[in-house]
Amino acid sequence: MRSGEVVGLDRSDVDLTNGVLLVRKTKFRKERLVPVHTTTQAALGCYARERDAAFPIPKDQGFFLSSRGNRLSATGLQNGFAEVRKLADFDGGTISGTGLP
Repeated sequence: MRSGEVVGLDRSDVDLTNGVLLVRKTKFRKERLVPVHTTTQAALGCYARERDAAFPIPKDQGFFLSSRGNRLSATGLQNGFAEVRKLADFDGGTISGTGLP
């Protein structure tokens, strides 16, 4: 999935029972279903439970939320991945090929 599609997911787009994501905001304005592996399905379920505990009254219909409870932005997603890469010591903690953190 493209990063814009990930941050564009609404709660209603994520079917954890059947392990399918509905991607509505695609590059070519089409919809598609994306099946997810059972391990990803479990991880998304864990995230959803923790998200709902942290934000019991949603401010936004986004599936992925920022630390403020709003839909995660593309920049927030990029920053999160940069932090994970740094913790895992991938690419020396930089964005591949740019030298940027």
